[in-house]
Amino acid sequence: MHTTEPDDFFANLQRQHIQNIEHQKRVSLIKFFDHYKGKKPYPINAYITYAEQYQIDYRLLPAISVAESSAGNHACGYNWWGWQSCKGYNFGSVTEGIQFVSEKLGTGYYYCGKSIKDKIHSYNGNPSYWIQIKGFLKEISND
Repeated sequence: MHTTEPDDFFANLQRQHIQNIEHQKRVSLIKFFDHYKGKKPYPINAYITYAEQYQIDYRLLPAISVAESSAGNHACGYNWWGWQSCKGYNFGSVTEGIQFVSEKLGTGYYYCGKSIKDKIHSYNGNPSYWIQIKGFLKEISND
């Protein structure tokens, strides 16, 4: 008779838990972009992948994209995040933009080590901007 080793059981349980979290993130982002009629196809995999790579909240760039360009509908080319007020900044693709802005918010001089609120204040110093972004963050996570 073969029994599953406890380590295998817990490893499988942990893997399933991670898969459920990833699925929940994707569903939350799809609902968020649907609500704001974002530009399709939604770059959800890129948002999640680069958020993990640069250790930022996965909701941050989607929230900024809705605030800055209605999720790509009113973007400066592929600059959905209003990076540098779109002055001279465009990207070769939306995915390239997500990677670039994620890297800056995760490791850039003005952002590294800061809370989400402080990152947003560095990104856009207008006090009402943080209020808007905070609302989007809550909306994505259904808080």
